[in-house]
Amino acid sequence: MADKLWVCIDCGERQPAEGPCIACKHEMTLDTRDEQVRELMRDVDERLARQREGRFRFLGVLVAMTVVFIAWMIPGYWNARGRIYPGLPMFADQWILMALIGLGLSSLLTRYVGRKRFPYLDQNLTIRT
Repeated sequence: MADKLWVCIDCGERQPAEGPCIACKHEMTLDTRDEQVRELMRDVDERLARQREGRFRFLGVLVAMTVVFIAWMIPGYWNARGRIYPGLPMFADQWILMALIGLGLSSLLTRYVGRKRFPYLDQNLTIRT
């Protein structure tokens, strides 16, 4: 991989020569030996990670709210809720449950589904082979 010095910003594919990308046919590849290109690659990865995290957070909130709303429809839920959490203010347990489900789901998705476009670029902006 040391000879693959040219990278496509659109798909992250590396190739040995300048020219159109061999994977996505984007018309331009950039030289990874250039510091500004590596900074651009890091910025693209960070922007995509923020977008993914936002989507995962939204999905986590949506699933958490759905779970709590479905729990409300279970016969006897409100009576059981009153016996299990007698000192909590109304709906506090549902807020806590929604927060835990949403945070857990978005964290799991970020860890296992989130993927970098340039996994070979490390924190020091050097290209791993």
